[in-house]
Parts: sequence; structure tokens; C-alpha cells
Amino acid sequence: AWAPVARDFVGRRALEAQKAAGDQPKLVGLVREERGVLRAHQVVRVAGIGEGEITSGSFSPTLNKSIALARVPAATGDRAEVEIRGKWYPVRVVQPSFVRHGKPLI
Repeated sequence: AWAPVARDFVGRRALEAQKAAGDQPKLVGLVREERGVLRAHQVVRVAGIGEGEITSGSFSPTLNKSIALARVPAATGDRAEVEIRGKWYPVRVVQPSFVRHGKPLI
């Protein structure tokens, strides 16, 4: 996507500025161990680091848990919180692959 250097596309300057500033978010998986479903556009809070947003989320019948993909600050560790209806709930941060060949990876 970045090569060739002369290739111009919408948003390239904004992405280059983010990359230079070092504040480019990363995509992670979230798992909620308790009841409740994670949904798109819910706010993700990482203690002492910042906030992100869920891009997509749903209930996984294979894992019997709620899972989501989220864009969060690059320094995010293995724990975060998600705001659901005005309350904050803990979630576990994992690699985006949740299940492969019918077997849980988390």
C-alpha cells in the first residue's frame, strides 16, 4: 500500500502523519468472559494509555462468549474495559484469530 512512493491516494497524508507521530492504533480481539454482548462503536478504555473503539462485535456460539475486533492504542496490554450502557466492564485483549478449524485459539 505504501509502495510506490509516488502513488497518491485519499488519506495518504493523514496516515503518514499518524505513522510519523507513532500514534497509529492497532487491531486487537476482545473477549468478554461475563454475560453481555460487545457491539460496534462501543468505547474501549485502556487504563493509563487511552481509548479506542470496537469495529465489530457479536456473540460466538463456538466459544460461548462475546467477542469483538477493536482499534486501540498501540501500547495496549492484555486487559481493557468496554462501556456498555453507561457502565464499564472488563475484557481480555487477544490476537484477532478466535477460532481455527472449529477449535478455539483463545
